[in-house]
Amino acid sequence: MAGILAGIDGKYTIAAYYILGAIIFDMLDGTVAKLTKSVSEFGKQLDSLCDLVSFGAAPAVLIYTAYLAEERAVGSPVGHYGAIMAIIYVICGALRLARFNVYQAEVRDYFTGLPIPGAALTVASFVLFADYWQLHVAFWVLGPMTLGVAYLMVSTVHYPKDRMRSFILSPKNAIRLLFLCAVLLAVVHRALQFSAALILFPVALGYVAYGLIDRVVGWVTKRPAESFINVGNVSPSRAPQGNSTNS
Repeated sequence: MAGILAGIDGKYTIAAYYILGAIIFDMLDGTVAKLTKSVSEFGKQLDSLCDLVSFGAAPAVLIYTAYLAEERAVGSPVGHYGAIMAIIYVICGALRLARFNVYQAEVRDYFTGLPIPGAALTVASFVLFADYWQLHVAFWVLGPMTLGVAYLMVSTVHYPKDRMRSFILSPKNAIRLLFLCAVLLAVVHRALQFSAALILFPVALGYVAYGLIDRVVGWVTKRPAESFINVGNVSPSRAPQGNSTNS
């Protein structure tokens, strides 16, 4: 809610940081629930509602108020289109969360569709990136990006989940992972000397692009893909009773 109110007040940078803070807490809530033995079906549903507000409504309000409402103020129809795109973003986020809770909570290897925190990270970091460079972001840039991440949330594109953890912990990848971490630390250290916006937006774009590249590689190599229908056959009664995270 704080991010929504900050966006309405025109404090776009603060609103973006509120969204980033919500992402951090979303990553921790499942762990805290397990440590405190407070895991429940009620907690899972409440977590999804919080995700819809923090990563669905707040980014949509930020998109509209930061860039598209300005066009509406001067009589341009772009503002009306921006309102429609913001609504589409929220609807796709709600569908993403509902699909995850009902059909995909037991799938451990991957997420089907872009997780809603990933979509929110893309939007929030984009606002910070544009603010740092003092860019006037035209609607023809922001609009396709908004619709793009909205579509990816309800798509069948796969994004890493436990598969990424297995890659990190695999002994055979230790040397490559160590080299990659050293390079990333150097880049992050250099970027943070100026602004976090310089690293967050490229990271978000990299994560979004990963699923698309993985899909293209699968098509080229004719790698068998898990059917969404098979994923959807998971019975709702078998869904875990814990809080859903990173959905």
